[in-house]
Amino acid sequence: MASETRRGGARRGRGSRRWALPGTALATVCVLSACSGGLVEVGAHPSVAVPQPGSVVTGSPSQAPAGSAAACVPAALSLRPTAGDAASADVTRIKERDKLIVGVAQDQYLTGYLDSSGVESGFDIDIARQVEQAIFGTQDAAHIQFKAVTNAQRISALQTADPNQAVDMVVDTFTITCDRANQVLFSSVYYNARQRLLVLKNSGYKSLDDLGGKNVCAQYGSTSLERIRDHPSHPIAYGVTNLTDCLVALQQGQVDAISTDDTILAGLARQDPNTAVVGPAFGAEPYGIAVSRDSPGLIRFVNGVLEQIRGDGTWQKIYDNWLGPLLGAQQPPPAQYAH
Repeated sequence: MASETRRGGARRGRGSRRWALPGTALATVCVLSACSGGLVEVGAHPSVAVPQPGSVVTGSPSQAPAGSAAACVPAALSLRPTAGDAASADVTRIKERDKLIVGVAQDQYLTGYLDSSGVESGFDIDIARQVEQAIFGTQDAAHIQFKAVTNAQRISALQTADPNQAVDMVVDTFTITCDRANQVLFSSVYYNARQRLLVLKNSGYKSLDDLGGKNVCAQYGSTSLERIRDHPSHPIAYGVTNLTDCLVALQQGQVDAISTDDTILAGLARQDPNTAVVGPAFGAEPYGIAVSRDSPGLIRFVNGVLEQIRGDGTWQKIYDNWLGPLLGAQQPPPAQYAH
């Protein structure tokens, strides 16, 4: 688990980096697996060697979770909000602590990243702050603490008893799946992403069908990496800890493409004008806020917050500010519940 970062503060953990503000072509980042080696400029073609985060991900195709796969609908696994959720033990515990602790990304431009002043910013960050506001009545740096988590750490951060690593919830482009829902509680879907492909503009690649036997990069612990591995054209799934490692590897020719959520790829393409998002969308990525399975009161409360911001226009404003200019007009997905 990376060290914490507070909104508005300068304290950042392992692998922290500052991205350029929107409209700038380059950003200086610290590649997480080689931070001791100095800084690498994203957008340039650095001469330093890319660290060796990539390893070929093998294994049998993804198996359905226990039970009938047909009976499991990822978008409809959550708990319906109720009138007493604000007074639940889960929410009361956070109020008494006077702080909501949220696991987020720090390297995903547009969704969760540190801006040039060291402030956590992005679509997911603003969604998390709506929960903070609902709990405390205001958005204030004193009431929210962001902890950087990698994809592979998201579930363990919700399950651990270690107070130095634990978080109350994760808001980090976290795709709801039936398998993950056996380990954590998810909110209703707050955004529907799609997996796509990012390549260098002069590569000639148009889809995963063109990338058989080629290295295609995604993060460990992601649904994206599984789909790359299982694709019929047999691309080589090249796993890394952080998306910035993927971008540097693409720039240096160690991978031929990056494949992950369209939200994340839009941010990478914005940072490096030599890249482009190509091909048809494949693979649904319904995002949910995740909490511990021991916190049903909190997930019901979160669902109440999501219902409110869908209805009062807040979700639309957040989306239009961060993702709308690049991904086009969208409306909030309607809530579905298991019961």
